[in-house]
Amino acid sequence: MELQRIGIKVFCRDGGDIPFVDFIPVFHRWIQQGVTDTLLLDVADYSHVVDGPGILLAALEGNFAVDETGGRRGLAYYQKMDQEGDLDARLTAICARVLAACGRLESEPEFEGKLSFDAADLELFSNDRLHGPNTPASNDAFEPHVRSLLARMYGDEASNIERESDPRERLSFAVRNDSADAGVASALAKLGG
Repeated sequence: MELQRIGIKVFCRDGGDIPFVDFIPVFHRWIQQGVTDTLLLDVADYSHVVDGPGILLAALEGNFAVDETGGRRGLAYYQKMDQEGDLDARLTAICARVLAACGRLESEPEFEGKLSFDAADLELFSNDRLHGPNTPASNDAFEPHVRSLLARMYGDEASNIERESDPRERLSFAVRNDSADAGVASALAKLGG
């Protein structure tokens, strides 16, 4: 499967009520300090959009967003540029990037003790309807790669995976693993990040 425009959202455990505007100066500081492994470009405020992207941190290779799509807050990252490697390697790299950003946000002075992410509560999705339409065939092709990523993150622990059944929506999987360590640092370490 040649999916390139892939995204992962890690849902908040705590901090879903932090005002969106509080993320803006933090993201501007990230741009100034170059804190990620990708070139950060700009911050956009979409907080006026109900159940939308919230605050977007645009980067060269992809975008981060403090996102409330679906009515649940989390940090999403989706890749915009093609990546090297097979789909498993691309999923791992994207997951490591968003988990690292989650950990950094949790440790920012503005959010310390107020914001945490649950690495066992994820959404994996494709923003490429041409190469990854939400069809049974695409679901069947993408799911083994999702399961491979989850096995690296959670070991043999069973994960509950729900496919998006509405063909009008993007190809996506909601993942919940109640028996796994939910800390982002632990999940990131298991991915080698």
